[in-house]
Amino acid sequence: VYLRTGADLSNAMLVDAHRRVAFVADGASWAGRNYRCGAREILLRNGVEEEWLNKELAQGTSFKLVLFDNDGTVWPADWEGVQRAVQTYHPKAAAKMTKHWSLICSRSWDELHAEAGADANRLSDRPLTEDMYIAAEDTPLVARRFLASTLSLNRNFQGTGFTLDDRKAGMEATAEFFAPNRPLGSFPADQVIDLDP
Repeated sequence: VYLRTGADLSNAMLVDAHRRVAFVADGASWAGRNYRCGAREILLRNGVEEEWLNKELAQGTSFKLVLFDNDGTVWPADWEGVQRAVQTYHPKAAAKMTKHWSLICSRSWDELHAEAGADANRLSDRPLTEDMYIAAEDTPLVARRFLASTLSLNRNFQGTGFTLDDRKAGMEATAEFFAPNRPLGSFPADQVIDLDP
């Protein structure tokens, strides 16, 4: 979890309030993969882009590790889990996206951009809300950008249920999951741990 300077812990959410779903990692694979790593390396190994991390740190952003109970509210962050998240939390988008699922699931971010050709350059990189997506052009690339905006599926997301650390080929991956976005204050204090990258 990241908290920008001045964030109020009493109403802070796991992720930006406009996102309905958050990424979480499996404790067993996460702990084994990140044992003896500093907070910065942990974040990078678990899919945080270095350029974004550097920008946030320069702005004074702080980071928290949140431990979930095994309460049945998380599900795998693979392509099936993505579909579940969209159908559950973005039903209007799910209806529009249905015809694109096979391409979204079988093509990388870069492949979708290449297939869109010059049209990809016309698209803004600004976040797409559900209503903006509904009004936007009906293409697999626009659908994929909506997933990036709403579910944090950055260019490294492969839909396997495991993180990709593109800095190190062949590195053991961490199992990743989705969970409903909820207030940080809904967790016991001893399950919210400061990270100092």
